[in-house]
Amino acid sequence: MKKRSMIFVLTMLLVLTVGAVAGAVELRVYTMFSGADPASGAYQDLIDEFKAEHPDVEIIDESATLDESVKVRIENDFASGNEPDITMYFTDSQAKPIVESGRVTPLNKILANNPEWKAGFLPSVLEQVKYSDGNIYALPITGFYEGLIVNLDLFEKYDVKIPENEEELYTAIETFRANDIVPMAAGLGMTPHYNIEHSILKVGGAKAHDAGIADGINPMWIEGLNHLRELYEADAFQRDTLTQDWSGARQLFKQGKAAMLVEGSWAIADAQNEGANRVTIVPYPKIGDKGNKTDLIAGFTSGMYLSKEAYNDSEKKEVVIDLLKHLTSKEAIKKIAEANGGLPAADVTPAGLTKPYQDGLEMFKNADHVSLPIDAQIQRPAWQTLVDGVAYIVSGRRSAEDILEEVRKIELQAK
Repeated sequence: MKKRSMIFVLTMLLVLTVGAVAGAVELRVYTMFSGADPASGAYQDLIDEFKAEHPDVEIIDESATLDESVKVRIENDFASGNEPDITMYFTDSQAKPIVESGRVTPLNKILANNPEWKAGFLPSVLEQVKYSDGNIYALPITGFYEGLIVNLDLFEKYDVKIPENEEELYTAIETFRANDIVPMAAGLGMTPHYNIEHSILKVGGAKAHDAGIADGINPMWIEGLNHLRELYEADAFQRDTLTQDWSGARQLFKQGKAAMLVEGSWAIADAQNEGANRVTIVPYPKIGDKGNKTDLIAGFTSGMYLSKEAYNDSEKKEVVIDLLKHLTSKEAIKKIAEANGGLPAADVTPAGLTKPYQDGLEMFKNADHVSLPIDAQIQRPAWQTLVDGVAYIVSGRRSAEDILEEVRKIELQAK
C-alpha cells in the first residue's frame, strides 16, 4: 500500500512539473547584445537574473548583430505580425517601419504609472527618443559616440602625431604607408557608414551635416564625399577596402596592421584585441575651414520596444512589463554602460572604465556640437543608396553630385 502511495505521489509530482513547464509563459526578445558586442555578457547576466526570479517564464533570446539582413528580418517580422515581445531597434528615422506597423505600444502612460522607473531615465534622453507623434515607443539603455580610434603603439613607434587637421592626417597617411602599415582601415564597399558622416561633418561643419537632403543638396555633402575619394586616391585604405565590410576592417586594426579606424564606442573593446592593445579615441580631424575640431557624431538612437500584442495578452502583460523594467532599470543601464563604455541613459556614473572609454567620455563632454548620424536623418532607402554609392565615388566611376541626386530623389519618394 505504501509503495502504491509513493508511486501515486511521484506520478502526480511529475504531472505537475510537466504541467508547469508546459504552461510557462514564453517571451521572445531581440537585442543587439550578441557576438562581439562588449555588452553581451552583461545582458546575459540580466536575463539570468530575471529567469531566476521568474522560473515560470521561458525567454527565447533572438539577439544577433544588427546588420542589414537582420534589419530586413525585423521589419518583415513586424509587417507580418511575427514580431518579438521585446525588440531592441532604432529610435531615429529607421524606426518608421516598425512604429507605423501599429504593432508597438506607446510607453508614455506606462511610464507615468511607474514614476520610480521613469525617474531612472535622464529627461533629455527620453526627449531625444520621442517619435514624431510625441510618443515614446522605445526605452534607451546606452548611447554612443563616434570618432577616430587610433593605435597608440603604431603612432609612437613611427613618431606620428595623432592628427587634428587635414595636413596632419595626410602626414600620418604618408608615414604609415611608407612603413607598410594600412593608415586607415575601412570597409568602403559595404559599410562606409562612419566614414561618410565624419567626412561630411568635418569638411562642412555641423550645420551642413545636419541639413539633410530633402530641401536640396548642400555643397558640403559633395565636398565631404570628395574627401573620401581623395583619401582613397592617397592610398589611405587597405587594398581590398571596396570588397570588405566592417568586420574585415576591424580585424586589420585588431591585429595591429592598421593605424586608424573610424568607428564608435561600441568598437573600442573589440579593437584592442590581437596586438592592438593600446588604443584611444579622438575626434576625426578637421578638414578645411568649415569643420570644427571638437564636433562629434553621438546620441541615443536605439531602445527597447514593447509589442502591442504582448501588452494586450492577459497572460503576458504583467511579466513582459516586468522584463522591460528589468532590462531598462537604472541598475541595468549602469551595468551595460560599464560593459560597452556607452553613454548611460540614466543618471549614473559607470565604474571601472578603461582609459580609452574615459577618453571617449571626455571627448563627448568637450564637444562644441553633437550631431546624430546621417542615417538617423534620412530615410533608409535613401541612406542605403548613399552607402552603395561610395564605392563608385571613390573609384571615380560616378560623381558625388550624381549619387547625391539619386539619393535625394529616393528620399523625396520615401517621404
